[in-house]
Amino acid sequence: MNKFAALFSASMLLASTAHAEGFYIGGSFGAGDATLSTDTLFDDPDDRLYLAKGVGGYRINDFLAVEGSLLGASNDDYYDGFDNNVDVSFSAVTTSFLGIIPASENFELFAKAGGYLGESDVGDSFLFFGSGNEEDESGFLWGAGAFIKFGHRNQFAIRLEYEEFDTDAFDDLWTVSAGFQYSF
Repeated sequence: MNKFAALFSASMLLASTAHAEGFYIGGSFGAGDATLSTDTLFDDPDDRLYLAKGVGGYRINDFLAVEGSLLGASNDDYYDGFDNNVDVSFSAVTTSFLGIIPASENFELFAKAGGYLGESDVGDSFLFFGSGNEEDESGFLWGAGAFIKFGHRNQFAIRLEYEEFDTDAFDDLWTVSAGFQYSF
């Protein structure tokens, strides 16, 4: 009887991975917000960060994926208390695990957790008193999002995502992005 239970369990595990989608790539654009940490010389930024991100990963089964991304974010016009231009940027390489909930054949929700290696740069571009704070970063990231699938075999997807990063230069850094994904 135990052999039957083990065989049944193994077949159920393999059946759950039979619809695994394999490798995928994608890209997205978005915006975010950053609150500077208290040890910088600048006031909190008023404007948004704008970002571009490339994503690649492997879908292990219907409920789990592993992915990596490369992202770059920069501001438009941040101003400190003296109305000097303050340039803010953040770039990172990330790895994360995605837990996926298939809500329907064409719609899935996901939550993600992982880590990143990156660099943050906060700088004052005032002509006479230029100063800055450039820091190599590493830390934790988490997020959530959704896939809206379409195409002949649902190989195309619109990807909507929220991410939050634990950084040293920023007390709070979050991004919202929308993009496109192709599954092989």
